[in-house]
Amino acid sequence: MAMTAKIIQLDSARKRSGKPPRITDQEGSAFGKGLSDQTMRELKKRFSKPITETEYRNRAIFSVMSQTGMRAKEVVSLKFSNILRSPEDEILIKYRKKGGKVAYSLLTEEILTHVREYHLRFGIKSDWFFHSRPRKNQHIRKPLSKRGLQFTIESWGVFTLSGRRIHAHSLRHTIGQKVMEKAGSIAVQKILNHSSPVISSKFYLKPFLSSATEYLNWD
Repeated sequence: MAMTAKIIQLDSARKRSGKPPRITDQEGSAFGKGLSDQTMRELKKRFSKPITETEYRNRAIFSVMSQTGMRAKEVVSLKFSNILRSPEDEILIKYRKKGGKVAYSLLTEEILTHVREYHLRFGIKSDWFFHSRPRKNQHIRKPLSKRGLQFTIESWGVFTLSGRRIHAHSLRHTIGQKVMEKAGSIAVQKILNHSSPVISSKFYLKPFLSSATEYLNWD
């Protein structure tokens, strides 16, 4: 029997079933728990021309989570009153990270533009970034809850590299994987506010080197 007979063709399986094949936890750690670059591009394109309130909010949520790597609880806690400027004139936002300690994250102009357009388009006057949609025949909005954010992200209907349906933390994993690949564990620690780069490596260092063949060429 040819050795290639045992190789799983993930792309073929995806086409047959309409979604990625489910991968076990042990296998999934090798593929990563985040989203592929292609899926991230597809989501960005999907949210690029919003019309409804849900679409404007989706675009703002995606901008924040795809560029900061914040946890769901941290995202729903964001307020305009916690925005400040660094000595280097960078836009920062203060929030409470896991464990209750104060942390800071860099905000891009794109993030602020998308959040402000979401507020202006639907007459939202609030310090909170994100809100629930008002019920029928009502105008009252409440700050978006963690569960509400999770439900919103799950409704996007895409899948992670390990074949699981998207969830709020998978966007954080996506940031961790991308930054680890491009800049290493110290950069991941700074962006995701881990206590040490060792933790960052534990979560996002691949068990194999994608570019190994570049170094192991004996020609």
